Amino acid sequence: MRRFIGLMATLSLVLAACGSGPSAAAILRDEQPSTTTTTEPPPQGVIVVSIENGRFSPSNLEIDLSEVWIVEWQHNDAPVNLADGTVQEREYQIISRDRNEDRTFLFESPVMTFNDIYQVDFSDLPESLYRYNTFLGQQRIPGLVDTRASR
Repeated sequence: MRRFIGLMATLSLVLAACGSGPSAAAILRDEQPSTTTTTEPPPQGVIVVSIENGRFSPSNLEIDLSEVWIVEWQHNDAPVNLADGTVQEREYQIISRDRNEDRTFLFESPVMTFNDIYQVDFSDLPESLYRYNTFLGQQRIPGLVDTRASR
């Protein structure tokens, strides 16, 4: 009997979930569904690179400097609760592989933890191919920003 009640409860939840959707009035008005997320698109001129699960997304960018000139890296790799009760938080540092005349990195972020953001304004730099990377332990994670007009 308990299995039957559990099965009926599960089936009714599935049917309720499958039966939900836009109202008839919304369909007639041809409305876009409202969103439940709080994320907003980046401001004009900014492209976002997410750092998550030990990778950049997207890792290779081709940007037109007349439309996008700032690259923003967002650390979205949430801390992980380990079996022993400790919390492991990944840290990343964005480092340009190109250097200035004084041999310093063209750009270098501070060490980033979860939810940190780092931006580089490429409008101040000549059109070029910019390679960057970060490390996860001993593993190098590469990325690329191509600002050349003639690709």
